[in-house]
Amino acid sequence: MHANTPHLQMSDALERAYGNFALDATRPLCLKSGLRKVGASLWHAGKAAGRFLGDAINAQAEARARDMRYSRTPW
Repeated sequence: MHANTPHLQMSDALERAYGNFALDATRPLCLKSGLRKVGASLWHAGKAAGRFLGDAINAQAEARARDMRYSRTPW
């Protein structure tokens, strides 16, 4: 050990957690469940993007209805 480097000791709980993490990381990954999680995440992201676009379109339509002189230009 280097003379200027302090000796770092982990607490028992941290050492157990690190050991469990290392053991979990060596387990084989299940491709089916991984793809299912990725697919669900993409599905939820698509739904959120659709809601955002719908809200933006509705806001433009409401603004247009309130003021017939409305245009998309910022000035």
